[in-house]
Amino acid sequence: MAGREKDADWILKAMIAVAAADGRLNASEVGLIQKVYQARTGRSVDVSGVAFAVQMYARKRDVLAELSAAAGGLDWDTKVEIIRAVYLTLHADDRATPEERAKLKEIAAALQVPEPRLDAIISEMALPPE
Repeated sequence: MAGREKDADWILKAMIAVAAADGRLNASEVGLIQKVYQARTGRSVDVSGVAFAVQMYARKRDVLAELSAAAGGLDWDTKVEIIRAVYLTLHADDRATPEERAKLKEIAAALQVPEPRLDAIISEMALPPE
């Protein structure tokens, strides 16, 4: 598997973790996850595949441990892409729940992205800051 596809898998996992954080999955979140995955891999993922992945990660809740274990092997650009994708997922339904905001911070910590760097990444985006 090429590095780009591995990076896309990490981005997808992180987005799914945030989508599952509030216990609800809506069409905006699914659509964003599909769009980002397609753009990063050239492959599509259908609605049922996204819903299944969200249910699986909602139950397992091990994406943080997986990201933490992989963090040392991920370059900075990939970490930033993951944070950006997670942040977009957080705002896909035009509201960020406390659970989703907490998950963003947990993902950043697992990726070894200090809070000031997280804040800088978020401030570079055109969405309201957390």
